[in-house]
Amino acid sequence: MPGGIGRRRPDNAGTALDDDAAVAAGLTDPGVVRNTLLQLASQVAGAVFTGGLTLYLVRALGASGYGVYALAFSIASLVLYPAGLGLPWSIGRFLADHLDDVAQLRAILRLGLRLQTASAVVLSAALFVAAGPLADAFGDPRLGWPLRWMAVGLLGQALFAFVTSAVTSIRRVSIGLWMAIVESTIELVCSAGLVLAGAGAAGAALGKTVGYLVAATVGTYLIVRLIGGLGTGATTRVSVGFKAIARYSGAMLVVDVTWSAISQIDLLLVGALLSSAAVGSLGAVLRILILLGYLGLAVSSGVAPRLSLRSGRPDTRAFEQAIRYLVVVQGVVIAPLVIWAGPIVSVLFGPGYHSAPALLRVLTVQAFVAAPASLISVAVTYLGEARRRLRIVLGTFVLGMIATYFLIRAVGVVGAAIGDDLVQVVYVGAHLWICARLIDIDLRRIAVSVARTLLAAALMALLLFAVGTEHLAVWQWIVGLLFGTLLYAGALLGTREVTVAEIASVTARVRRGSSR
Repeated sequence: MPGGIGRRRPDNAGTALDDDAAVAAGLTDPGVVRNTLLQLASQVAGAVFTGGLTLYLVRALGASGYGVYALAFSIASLVLYPAGLGLPWSIGRFLADHLDDVAQLRAILRLGLRLQTASAVVLSAALFVAAGPLADAFGDPRLGWPLRWMAVGLLGQALFAFVTSAVTSIRRVSIGLWMAIVESTIELVCSAGLVLAGAGAAGAALGKTVGYLVAATVGTYLIVRLIGGLGTGATTRVSVGFKAIARYSGAMLVVDVTWSAISQIDLLLVGALLSSAAVGSLGAVLRILILLGYLGLAVSSGVAPRLSLRSGRPDTRAFEQAIRYLVVVQGVVIAPLVIWAGPIVSVLFGPGYHSAPALLRVLTVQAFVAAPASLISVAVTYLGEARRRLRIVLGTFVLGMIATYFLIRAVGVVGAAIGDDLVQVVYVGAHLWICARLIDIDLRRIAVSVARTLLAAALMALLLFAVGTEHLAVWQWIVGLLFGTLLYAGALLGTREVTVAEIASVTARVRRGSSR
């Protein structure tokens, strides 16, 4: 009928709609617990492989050689965030807002991938060209080739971060797990093999580059296959376009670049003012402490995307509980890092890292704050308030740069660690304040949790001190950790920070999530 022609659906439209329905069905939410467990598995895989590789490199390269590697990594990390253009979190935020629209997911992801690839290629080439002059500027010609390989790997790292954020936002953390396993395995084999063959810091950098490039390729393939390709039908109306993404990415770019500068300014200033050996000691300690923040990254992947305000129902209860649990779990590391810093450094790093025990003690503050900091900062991004973060990160950067410079001048490399602690506390406190302004969370309850956790950690520290502080025998390690942990848990139960019923409830939820 002529009158019905305008309402007739094209022959391929039915197929497209059916395909979208199938993709949408495949994007059903696995649940906060399962996503958190999968992300934790990803972090554990990274911790096992990367942690083992770090300990090998620390010993194989020595303090000076590892300092060159750490400095190259630090410089490349400064370029990584500009190469990202703020896209990983920006695209992730919009993907989380449009989970019910498959065509929109494809359009957002397609645009993001194009922008991300182009910017990463340009910055990667620029860093490669600048590697020689940068090595001359730092007065160490050994820095040249490690920095060049890091520059090549910048493309892989940028795409890796982009895809990881995307799969987290669409609540398919399982893809991120596969990416982490691929990257960690390849980096371990390549880096260790090349260093063993005599390639030094340059070989370690090349191994990292290969790992990220392969893992990014695998992740891109998996997410494209998950959402049914990147093409969109002719009738698709794209509600989120370049301008909307660019506005939010612009804010996130400033946040990311500034935070990158904050994170790397300590190593760069130590390298400029002190020596590569000092960089090696600080870099080795920071690298180990990064592993202690993995739990926070895992929890943020499961909880933060649920704070999207688009649905009008942000899951504030899960967010507040997650902060409490991270504080309680992270608190168990305080006593060992303070009391047993010497034995820990001796076992992990070997000789040559003389300032590492003092650095580890000072950076215990950062180790404690790191896990909740990951969740709280990512939460603000998913709440759609990246612009509110600008003043905080800019102010923190100025504070960190000035404080770190003068502290290094005053007390040497330990001053850089003190500056790191100061920056971390200010940063997480300010972001928690933003969260409290946007959603209903009980700051007093969180403060009580911190106080009770510190009390439990103090009791554990007394027991570890009684067991011994230098050159620990195997029985001292076992007795101290076993009974110290039991005392820590008993103190938390005694102050009713946690209860038996609460532990049983969390355990049951974890079992249900792991069995799905």
